[in-house]
Amino acid sequence: MTFTRSRLAIAVMTISSGFVYAENQPKTDTTLLNQVTVTAARAEKEVSDIAQTIQVVDQYQVQQDQPDSVAQALKSLPNVTVNGGPRANSQNVNIRGLSGNRVLQVVDGARQNFNNGHRGTYFMDPELLKSIEVVKGPAGTLWGSGTIGGVVVQNTKTAEDLLEPGQTFGGYVAQGYHSNNHNSLTSGSLYGIADNFDWLLNGYYNDSNNYKTGNSDEGKGDDIENSGTRDQGAMAKLGWQLNDDSRLEFKAQHAQTNASVPSNPATSVGSSSPLINQESSNTNLTASYLFNPQSPLVHGQVQVFYNDTQFDEYRVEKKQRDDTEYNTIGAALTNLSQLSHFDLTYGLDVYRNTIKTKRDDAGNVGNRPEGLDGESTTMGAFVQADIPLAETWTLQTGVRYDRFESEDNRSSSDVMDKKQSDSAASPSVAVIWETNDWLTLTASYNEAFRAPGMEEMFSTGTHFHVATPRFSFSNVFVPNPDLKPEEAKNKEISARMNFSNLLGNDELALTANIFQNDIDNFIQQTVGMTTTTWNNVDEARLKGFEIIGDYRYENVELGLSYGQTRGKDKKSGDYLENVPADKVVANIAYLVFQGDLKFGSRYTHVKAQDKVSDSYTGPENSGSYDLIDLYMSYEPATGALKGIKTDLTVNNLTNEYYRVAWEQLYESGRNIKLNVRYQF
Repeated sequence: MTFTRSRLAIAVMTISSGFVYAENQPKTDTTLLNQVTVTAARAEKEVSDIAQTIQVVDQYQVQQDQPDSVAQALKSLPNVTVNGGPRANSQNVNIRGLSGNRVLQVVDGARQNFNNGHRGTYFMDPELLKSIEVVKGPAGTLWGSGTIGGVVVQNTKTAEDLLEPGQTFGGYVAQGYHSNNHNSLTSGSLYGIADNFDWLLNGYYNDSNNYKTGNSDEGKGDDIENSGTRDQGAMAKLGWQLNDDSRLEFKAQHAQTNASVPSNPATSVGSSSPLINQESSNTNLTASYLFNPQSPLVHGQVQVFYNDTQFDEYRVEKKQRDDTEYNTIGAALTNLSQLSHFDLTYGLDVYRNTIKTKRDDAGNVGNRPEGLDGESTTMGAFVQADIPLAETWTLQTGVRYDRFESEDNRSSSDVMDKKQSDSAASPSVAVIWETNDWLTLTASYNEAFRAPGMEEMFSTGTHFHVATPRFSFSNVFVPNPDLKPEEAKNKEISARMNFSNLLGNDELALTANIFQNDIDNFIQQTVGMTTTTWNNVDEARLKGFEIIGDYRYENVELGLSYGQTRGKDKKSGDYLENVPADKVVANIAYLVFQGDLKFGSRYTHVKAQDKVSDSYTGPENSGSYDLIDLYMSYEPATGALKGIKTDLTVNNLTNEYYRVAWEQLYESGRNIKLNVRYQF
């Protein structure tokens, strides 16, 4: 009998199941139905009170999975996938078929706007994270531009998160190792509370070699050349409780990566993607004032932030040096007022982006892109109301208005209209019906927009140059400052069901979402034989559904999810690119020794992505694939080993040779990950 990977997954789960029931050490604490508080609603609210679909990955899940990037930490969520290939420093998040600058990234309340060429945009080491909140679908009312696909909110750890009750000083050291690319991961932190101050210092250093793919039909896996990196960074936080009503918070965070990669890290080194030595750095500074007096009208926060992202690159073959610097400075004011009959969340946002690039054409004069020197400014105001209509009915509605302008500062560029301005309104409305104790139904409508980027409007110079013994030609950028903002209109129906004590000490949580996201003025890069430009194209439609189920009985946890997204050009009927393939994820975990030891397995089946337009000319999509992961976490609560946490994870147990839909490179093969943490 053929022993397929799916049968192996079932066998692993069954063997583990038998061991746990024999052990019979139940964990009685409620886990699935606890309320989860998120910040993605621009104020601390429970997920159950928010109409939009939000999924949360907490720090325990991050430690268990040991991802190499933020995107990898989210890969098991339905209708979420990882774009950018196997290199962690180039990966980004695709939500329901939209990715890149169509999914806003937020770190501790501050938006991260960097986007340029094929360069990576996620600079956070997962070790620093307390949680990741994923908002699925347009979120323009609260967050403004760049949210037509959703929002990824990253919240970093604080001293309060790490200290035990009554403890005033602590720290941890952690050492990890990943077998596939021989990645050594070292991190440590010190934190404490003194009088009205709390503080945290954290640092990390990771050093890896090349990834290796799984076993192909031809034999053993191959090295993914030029995929090793050296990552290091640090974070410092300081909190000052001025009085019972007021608090100041400061954060400084820096990340740096050194790597030798193709200029397009999602591909292999070639004539159109030469090898470069790349050093990237990202600095994030924030200062916040929180004001929460004994008044239901004021739960406010003022935040100012500064982001600086730099890429220094050396093109090895041509001996050319390129520089990219992107700065964002901004401020945000938010407040929650709890009035007698309804709640209001409202605020103001203002931020300014600047980009400067240098493209060295030494030895290749006239055949490189021209340097950019541009700036954009956005100002927005929003308000959202939560209005109880009846005992079990709530209306959640809001609107946002943004005014934005962009300017090309180069006096010598070919751009005719060097300054552009526009505005956008982003309304939303939702009805939440708590039908009974176990079923909540939601119907929502949300709009969002994405302002054109400076690179899309103002790029000039040569995109690429082809030279052969018989002929040569150049492909040049054609600027398009008249681009219109992309606009998204999402309709969604959701059902959330929660049960407890069905069979005894158990819980069941079920969620089902159906959505349709219509996008106008979709901005698409068009690469012809001799020109490259960005244009607004006809309307696109993304629709689909997702089902999520989690069940706990005694010390056994089960999970099952399925996500499906379909995307088409509404005029031609052609399928859209970059829409993720259908995905099923099944998970089983067991807790023994009163919850000190948790182990389990996860099975992922991804269908072949055969929804491809006849005009598609990219890499051929691979077939379906199956992945099996194993994991174990041990953290004794008492005894001599208290304070020591061990996480062991095996990704891609069967060493599957696979490629994510729309990507050119195959993913990494079997990877055994071990992390040991000592906390004091």
